[in-house]
Amino acid sequence: MLLFQLVKKDLLLIKRYVVVTMLLLVAIPLFIMRTAPSLPGMLSFLYMVALGELMLLQALSQTEAKSPRAVALLCAAPYSRNTVVQAKYLFFFLTFAYCYVAYTLMTLDANTGALLDVMSVFIVLLCSITIFAIYLPVEFRYGLVKAKFIFMIAVFAFSLGPILISSLFSNISIDFSALEALPYGIKIAALALASVVILWVSMTASLRIFNGKDL
Repeated sequence: MLLFQLVKKDLLLIKRYVVVTMLLLVAIPLFIMRTAPSLPGMLSFLYMVALGELMLLQALSQTEAKSPRAVALLCAAPYSRNTVVQAKYLFFFLTFAYCYVAYTLMTLDANTGALLDVMSVFIVLLCSITIFAIYLPVEFRYGLVKAKFIFMIAVFAFSLGPILISSLFSNISIDFSALEALPYGIKIAALALASVVILWVSMTASLRIFNGKDL
């Protein structure tokens, strides 16, 4: 219960920014559909999740930085340091869930029939968790200013544009025949397991860093 209260607190802190970000994220796949209609929908979904998580985390961190003693007061009572860290990770899954629902509704509304399959969803989950898993421990360890570099790199990479990224991938030839031979369920399980492992390593690092900080 305390965990969800912290997430609610985070959402209330940046409620105006959340609304703007939600609208902006909806515009991303629409823009990609117009500029690069041949691009896989999975990439549009990845754009939504990766940019959404980083933008909201940046907004939340900047808001919290205005009251540096607020986190110390939270950890004094009734919230533990572990709960504060875990709330950040739960925040990611809420962002992911919103992006999935929004993307699915847009796809249905556009009558494209290109709904994401389970494999695509898990691939995007793994990629976005990897970005998030790197960003959050860096922010806990080095602070918001240095963590911004990861945000800037991610934005720059995505700003290359879907057409350029598509052309880059089209020039890369990798033989995935061995992976394609695996049963569908095993591939899904492998993606899920990889996501859990990366998330666990990241959370363990974040907990260790945050518990060792002098608030």
